[in-house]
Amino acid sequence: MEKIRPILYGVADYAQFRKSNAWFVDRTAKIRDLEAIRYAVFLRPRRFGKSLLLSILEAYYDVAYADRFEQLFAGTAIGADPTEERNRYLVLYFNFSAVSKDVLQVERSFEKYSADRFDAFAEKYAKRLPVGLSEKILSSSSAADKMSALFAGMKGVEPGIYCLIDEYDNFTNTILAESGEAAYNALCHGDGFFKQFFTELKALTTSLDAPLKRLFVTGVSPVTLDDVTSGFNIGTNISLEPVFADLTGFRHDDLRAIADYYAPRCGFDADKAHETALAWYDNYRFGEYGAPPLANTTLVLSFFDKLVRVKKWPVDMVDKNLRTDYAKIRHLITVDKRLNGNFHAIETIVSEGVLAEQLVDSFQAKDIAKHENFVSLLYWFGITTIVGDDMGTPVFGLPNGALRQIAAQMFTEAYSDACGIDQRLPAINAGLRAFASKGTWDKLLEPLLGVVKQNFAVRDAKEGETAVASAVSAILISAGGPYVIKREREANGGYYDLSMAPRFDIAPNIAHAALIELKYVKAGDPEPTPEALEKIKAEAVRQLDQYSADHDIATEWHLGTKMVSDKSVASPKGADLGEAALSPLHNGTVSLHRLVLVFHGGDCVLSEEV
Repeated sequence: MEKIRPILYGVADYAQFRKSNAWFVDRTAKIRDLEAIRYAVFLRPRRFGKSLLLSILEAYYDVAYADRFEQLFAGTAIGADPTEERNRYLVLYFNFSAVSKDVLQVERSFEKYSADRFDAFAEKYAKRLPVGLSEKILSSSSAADKMSALFAGMKGVEPGIYCLIDEYDNFTNTILAESGEAAYNALCHGDGFFKQFFTELKALTTSLDAPLKRLFVTGVSPVTLDDVTSGFNIGTNISLEPVFADLTGFRHDDLRAIADYYAPRCGFDADKAHETALAWYDNYRFGEYGAPPLANTTLVLSFFDKLVRVKKWPVDMVDKNLRTDYAKIRHLITVDKRLNGNFHAIETIVSEGVLAEQLVDSFQAKDIAKHENFVSLLYWFGITTIVGDDMGTPVFGLPNGALRQIAAQMFTEAYSDACGIDQRLPAINAGLRAFASKGTWDKLLEPLLGVVKQNFAVRDAKEGETAVASAVSAILISAGGPYVIKREREANGGYYDLSMAPRFDIAPNIAHAALIELKYVKAGDPEPTPEALEKIKAEAVRQLDQYSADHDIATEWHLGTKMVSDKSVASPKGADLGEAALSPLHNGTVSLHRLVLVFHGGDCVLSEEV
């Protein structure tokens, strides 16, 4: 009986991958390109395979693994054609995710962790170090003294040291998010211990007969590195270089391969799994719009792990760990329970789908509030990606379904900070489920429109239309439910405002879908009369007629004949706007509902199915 290759979700130990014959995407050919750079910085969003990459580099370059080279690299690209530097170095490895994120404990934790790493190095290579050096390191009283002893004793000695630093900004990002800029600055500026660490490390790369031969640093954003090193002069930032665009992440052919391997062995549909993985986890581009689209490795493996082990389609398509990661920057869009300028970048991305801005690859924490820096920070964190180019200016957008959900959650949580709406989301979720099964709007619209009105109250009236449109879409996304909520998508030559597309993966018997057209009258204008509402509604119906005739929507949503035609949703203001007509569509199992919402400021003055 064939033994199915395991999926090691959340594992970053390369030796374990090889020993268990787990699913592994070979990027080792890139090692040859990396050798052209002595001191490299590589930034990618969380859960994108950086730790596994460093584990591969450790196994390849560590002299201690020389006798296991064939075992670890047989069948890989670099194993077939290794470089001269294979198994040449003593590897000093740091993973700063192990450092405490508690601002009161962080310095002591960093000191202990660093000291332990130097001690582990001294013990591991005791027989390879100059006589007495191991003992000197172990007897030194502080991490700084151990570092000084190590590098002084190794000056001019071969083999040299390859230093790997994983998640260099893990604890600093958390402290910046949870404890504020002052606490962060104490670590990364002046005499801060973290700044001093990098200052010492930098000095060891520039002296004559420097013992630090190579350095590879991974992280998420350039913020901390810019603070602790006064820019990227500690090394070369390779994050945007085309040759390293796919150094980590799954390409389309990788997704196809994993779906084709596991589907026949585990009883799920390969095409459906492949398409779902593309829709929810793909479309990141690093460096430029022409770069290959990539999927988040950890999210993909989590998804297929559930299909393989549980043999059940996951209901929640977003990994809980990823939600936690992105919660770290929630503080950047609210200050003292008020929405700040950064909020508008999130809002634009959620409501309009795109935002054009220059990509900034170096800035300090004190400058995060600047619009262009915050927009770039969203990119570095993986919340947005490059989806186009506007006359040389990158166009940023949300890459996939997972990040649409996360961005919408950030949006609604910002509103929750400002006016408290979390308690309404369960009711909206219940309304979505009721609509999915019965096609009725009443349980959905009352709490949804109440939240929109509440949100509008904390916004500048000049931003009314944007505030309403973004709130409706973001709140529906955040509430969850059996729909993919989409904004401003092309349909039959136009762009609809909002759609509720069925998620057949978790609700195969879903019976109802929706297209929603939003219309807005400024809060300062007179309340529209019934006659004015009739004209607004007529224009909305004309647009919905165009969109609902789209062949792709009918096919993808499995549309049948519309079942509901009465005035099931009455206007809040009591306007009598007539009966909706039957709309014969395609032969399928899902009924399409078309809803018109007209707002006067934050008040919905018309909500009617047409």
